[in-house]
Amino acid sequence: MAEGLAGSFGVLRDESLKEEIHRSKTRGMNVFVMPKPGFRRKYAEISIRYGSNDNAFHVPGKGLIELPPGIAHFLEHKMFEKSWGEAFGAFARLGASANAYTANNYTAYLFWTLNNLRDALELLFRVALEPYFTEESVAKEQDIIGQEIRMYNDNPGSRLEREVLQALYLEHPVRIDIAGTEESIRRIDKDLLYTCHGAFYRPSNMALFVGGDVRPEEVFEIAERSLEGYDPGEPVIRARPSEPPEVGRDAVVYLPVPVPLVEVAWKHEPSGEDGSLLIRREIASNILLDLLFGKSSAFFTKAYEEGLIDEVSASHDSWPDYCFSVVAAQSMFPEKFIESVHEELERVAKTGLREDDFSRAKKAAVGRYVTLFDAFDTAGGMHMHLFDIGLDIFRYGLSLKAVTLDDVHERLGAFRRERSVSAIVRDNQRSSAHGSR
Repeated sequence: MAEGLAGSFGVLRDESLKEEIHRSKTRGMNVFVMPKPGFRRKYAEISIRYGSNDNAFHVPGKGLIELPPGIAHFLEHKMFEKSWGEAFGAFARLGASANAYTANNYTAYLFWTLNNLRDALELLFRVALEPYFTEESVAKEQDIIGQEIRMYNDNPGSRLEREVLQALYLEHPVRIDIAGTEESIRRIDKDLLYTCHGAFYRPSNMALFVGGDVRPEEVFEIAERSLEGYDPGEPVIRARPSEPPEVGRDAVVYLPVPVPLVEVAWKHEPSGEDGSLLIRREIASNILLDLLFGKSSAFFTKAYEEGLIDEVSASHDSWPDYCFSVVAAQSMFPEKFIESVHEELERVAKTGLREDDFSRAKKAAVGRYVTLFDAFDTAGGMHMHLFDIGLDIFRYGLSLKAVTLDDVHERLGAFRRERSVSAIVRDNQRSSAHGSR
């Protein structure tokens, strides 16, 4: 059983897994350490609750501040440039491999290392906490990210994902590319970057996770010393537009691809701030998608044998203010694939799922959960984001083990055709040639 609740101090522990996570809090920042005796590699990640969706927020005394889309990603790029030099080189000199990325709801700064954990961790704090921007460096970055945006627009997979989200969501900022647009990033200047950093890069809006053969007390001491003199900061009040229940229109994009790419997606009702409900729905939805469209499913076998697909993937993304599921494939007959997906959902809604199939899928999900504790980056990110909604990684495991077939059947109702969209990326010339036969 998992001991300790999110919100308490001390040690979170799962006796059956023989895993534990130590927690402390300093200047408002939650610090988590997962000791893994005998592991040579060590991992550290600072996660900031600030992502591409956070384009509008309220500041006491200043009112509503609205920002150009893509600024969170832009800020992440700039945080490795310092007045004293470039931080990636400093990590390399310590023998550490550093990286960073921006997602819709958070930004992460991380490194892997074999040695010099203390020095590398102190440097990671400096990367996140010490901004340094000039107009010249901002202008240079605008050109770099502009080229990145053009590259993503021409990438079939990235374009497909963007078209689906823009069709699913009419107002919510998740519909906007994480990097923004070429126009929006031109509106970013150093003053806006300092504004965003000051609002979001505060200890109370950050968390640290460290995994490996480390002593928790040492990590807590490094964090406390690195945060000395920093104000924890006030909670940020994010502004979100009201999202209607309706979805937009299906999309077809023409890009040079040997085989058309296709996605079907559903817009679900979000769970709000109820973390337990969010996780129950997420677990049940993932098991449902595995049962319906996984490699062991009847759908996959039939579609493969008919030459409709070679591969298919399915995913579920759930956050307090938005939630959606996607089924994706490469298919020479994308319209037929879309219709087959809906027909399979309608068939299973009538016949139900078999208990033995559910047990198999649940057992596989539990197996994947157990193995993720050896992947420090996956476990760390998962734990920090669960903690934000009042849970932890061990309580997620308990919820997974408690999920029932009834829970999965209940999620079928969230996959309604009228709440779905589809997107296809196909080659215009190939499509024309196919249609002329």
